[in-house]
Amino acid sequence: MYECPNCGGNLKFNISLQQLFCAYCESAFDPYSVSKETDTVDGDCFETNVFRCPQCGGEMISSDNDATSFCSYCGSANILSERIGREKRPKHIIPFQITKDGCKKAYAAKLRKAFFVPKELKDPAFIDGFRGIYMPYWSYRISQQGQVALRGEKEKRSGDYVYTDHYALTGDLDAGYEGYSCDASAGFSDNISEALGPYDIRDVREFTPTFLSGFYAETADVDPEVYREDAEGLAADVTFDKVKDDPVFRKHGIQESGRRQKAAELCTCCKGEDSAMFPVWFMSYRNGDRIAYAAVNGQTGKVVTDLPVDGRRFFGSSMVLAVPLFFLLNLFLTLRPSALLACSAGLAAAAAFLYYRELAKILSLETGQEDRGLMAKNPGRWKPKKEKRPSARRKGTLIMVLWFTLAIVAIQIVAAGGGTFLVWLTAVIVMAAVCVAGLRKYRKLEKLNGGLGFLYAAGAVLLGCVTGMWKPVSDLWYYGAALLILLTVIFILWDIIRNYNRLAMRRLPQFDKKGGDDNA
Repeated sequence: MYECPNCGGNLKFNISLQQLFCAYCESAFDPYSVSKETDTVDGDCFETNVFRCPQCGGEMISSDNDATSFCSYCGSANILSERIGREKRPKHIIPFQITKDGCKKAYAAKLRKAFFVPKELKDPAFIDGFRGIYMPYWSYRISQQGQVALRGEKEKRSGDYVYTDHYALTGDLDAGYEGYSCDASAGFSDNISEALGPYDIRDVREFTPTFLSGFYAETADVDPEVYREDAEGLAADVTFDKVKDDPVFRKHGIQESGRRQKAAELCTCCKGEDSAMFPVWFMSYRNGDRIAYAAVNGQTGKVVTDLPVDGRRFFGSSMVLAVPLFFLLNLFLTLRPSALLACSAGLAAAAAFLYYRELAKILSLETGQEDRGLMAKNPGRWKPKKEKRPSARRKGTLIMVLWFTLAIVAIQIVAAGGGTFLVWLTAVIVMAAVCVAGLRKYRKLEKLNGGLGFLYAAGAVLLGCVTGMWKPVSDLWYYGAALLILLTVIFILWDIIRNYNRLAMRRLPQFDKKGGDDNA
């Protein structure tokens, strides 16, 4: 603890005053004017209390002795073990600018429109559980100096011919960036830290341990090399956009390349990095073996939170809305039996596609494939996702638009009574492709509750295909098949929503942190 020079009381950093404050004698001191002997044991390190959770193995550091009974990572209510440790001294720190009351107001405003979240998340007693934590970051310095060479293309049509002009665009570049930051903690998800940013480095100050008094801090455990390429890529993106918007270059149609190639074309290199601590208000919500995080930027007040769904509240509200909607559509919309069957099969195919997309997102979240820090701490377990080139992203978007266009055309053809065989054959082929891709994702996921909804959708589409090709005289066959398909769609949607909380929440950190009890 830092003792008050006047009365010996415990000094804590006061956000409103931006000074150390004694609650006993109400004295205020500049953070750089107060120190203790252990702060200068080593020029590169400082001494602090290290608190370790016995369940998940998560560690937090603090200059105070009052961190006791709650783990911010896994929500465990166990008493945290304590030891004295030496931590590497970061170079910079951004002190908290947002008070806890301001944090709670920002969080409450964020959840005001979240109608389906569990009521516990809006409980004032629960919201009071926010903790001020300094998260470790690497702040990179990027330089772009040298001669650049970019490619340009312009097309023009003349009669039956299309002419393409190719340009080699060269020039001298002199640019630099400071303050691009990535979190240096493997336990702090990249998607949360990226969404919380950016931080304004104009508020950065030289680090001194007194800023930590009254707060907690996470330890850095990710090497700066992990995010160096990301820093260079972001600088290349920003510079490329500025060059592309230049009137001289814009008229020559500069061609965009992948991030890595773009960085090389713009002579981008990292000149170094500094360790820093940035402020975050942090809170966790635990439900079974899943956990949701809420984080508020301690400088800007920006809120990032996982939003699980209360299943009973969601389905109750859906039923209330579905009844009047059914009668309203029944007044203005009439479908022929064959068209109804085709629409039902189309809904089943769409539900299967949504289910596949959900499986892909769950797999990415569970394995941490998009979290560079976590991948660096667990090398070889999963392959990181490869960067998609701009052409690949455009190709994927084009394929999706084409699929939806074909689906609409197919429904219209079936409704008109023509081309039935070709339409249903296409539907079966598409569903088979979705099933094969979905099964590949499903096998990689453990303990998935449900997970085979796309197979039910395939069975529903096959049923519609048989009925549509058979062309029975009685409309009851069409209505019966359509009803079975729609029931299957409802089951699929139920399964999608049931697994949504797996996507909206995260598994307990003890599965990723070394030293934790996996069975806790």
